[in-house]
Amino acid sequence: MATEPIWRLGAILNESLATTLRFAAWHLELGADRLFLLFDNPQDPAIGVLRDHLKITCIPCTPDFWAELGLTQGTRFTKRQNAALTWVYRQVSDGWFLNVDADEFLFPGPKGLAPLLADVAETDSAVRILTAEAVAWPGQGGAVTRFRLPMERRPTRRGVYGADAGLFGPRRLGLVGHPQGKSLTRAGLADVRLRQHWPQNAAGERLPEKVIDAGTGAYLLHFIGLDFAAWRSKVDWRLQSRGFSGPLSEKVSEALLCEDAEDRLLDLHRRLHHVSPDVWARMEAAGVALSLSIDLDAPVLRQFSLDLADG
Repeated sequence: MATEPIWRLGAILNESLATTLRFAAWHLELGADRLFLLFDNPQDPAIGVLRDHLKITCIPCTPDFWAELGLTQGTRFTKRQNAALTWVYRQVSDGWFLNVDADEFLFPGPKGLAPLLADVAETDSAVRILTAEAVAWPGQGGAVTRFRLPMERRPTRRGVYGADAGLFGPRRLGLVGHPQGKSLTRAGLADVRLRQHWPQNAAGERLPEKVIDAGTGAYLLHFIGLDFAAWRSKVDWRLQSRGFSGPLSEKVSEALLCEDAEDRLLDLHRRLHHVSPDVWARMEAAGVALSLSIDLDAPVLRQFSLDLADG
């Protein structure tokens, strides 16, 4: 009988306790053999909650940790992220390694992750799963979550968003975040460097990979920006780390210089992350709308015996 593919996950986090718990519980329930959680805040309260779990390794990112990698806490975040996750990748010798962020949840579709990995050719070093980006909508509630998918054609983006299409940037394909998704990389490969979306060799060349077709129902669910307060708290960080597209970065920077900056930012957030019934209907017509039944709190109760509903 064939054995289930082993996969492990690494992420660097600086989130609320609830966000971290949802992220960890979700991937444990998917069957991750181990989670390597690197905490950009070495005093993160989640460390005390998770460090004794048999399948979780908590790594506080202290100044000494960064010094081991030849970096400091002041080094640009994406450079630190790539270096830290590459370091973790080298601790793993078999199976697959998934590199994601705390607001990204692997959703392997109805057949599960094992068939996707079992079907990868030996010549492929990575498996990439594309993005589905969560959006807020009027009357949102219950377990149904709505997502938008990458919009390859520029006319589609203009047809969906109208005058707001320029906010999303041509390379984001109608999303606020990345459309590329994230990769599971074969463990144990020599001279691999992990980037945000895919692995590279020492020469900076991308490794051969299989991109999972969205027809499988597999997506990387990106819960970016749904809550204004959380989005607002990361505006400065995203500006510094190139987290916004070029056009959006300009709009955000302009808003911050205005007397009514908070009102302008709130308006931008709504235009980016909320969809009206009309916009949703246009997404459905274009085939870039996705509705899923998602419960992020139940896995926390099952995995850690903590009820987030209790506050």
